[in-house]
Amino acid sequence: MISRVRGELSAVRGDRVEIMTVAGVGYDVIVPSRVFEDLPEPGGEVDLHTALVSRDDGMELFGFGSALDRELFLRLQSASGVGPRLALAILGTLQANRIVSALRSRNHETLQMVSGVGRKTAERMALELADKLDDLAASAGPADEQLEGGVAALGALRALGYSRLESEKALRAARREVGGDVDTEEVIRAALRHI
Repeated sequence: MISRVRGELSAVRGDRVEIMTVAGVGYDVIVPSRVFEDLPEPGGEVDLHTALVSRDDGMELFGFGSALDRELFLRLQSASGVGPRLALAILGTLQANRIVSALRSRNHETLQMVSGVGRKTAERMALELADKLDDLAASAGPADEQLEGGVAALGALRALGYSRLESEKALRAARREVGGDVDTEEVIRAALRHI
């Protein structure tokens, strides 16, 4: 199994990146949308935790920013009806701590925020995985809504017509910019500068 790839970022295409290692081997790695936020410019060094998925029609290499995300990707696929693409979409939409918290508390609404996850899929995932994530809960840490930008700020941006992904990305950038103890209006103003 290829568990980690480190090298120079050669190209970014769609949902994947190409990484050229010092040994001269190029890897085509599919990554969740959240990983793109932390990528350097082409030519910069990238270090991804990876999972190789083998199917009848070929093999695909998936990359993640942390070992926790990789392990969660593998665990999500153990639920009925969850393949690598849906697991990738879940990790691209929600942070690991929110996924673990939502599954363990059977919070179907949080899981349904992911495109492609309906009520039945969310219920099935929570039922099958809730008791299998205790070891990841400590690593993931608490699901702090402030880290995600706050419920009220997220709702306000969504009401303005921005997608959930755009809104959460802008709110994370805004939180880094303005720091912790600020009111919701200031966070929203800062987030709008990042959209």
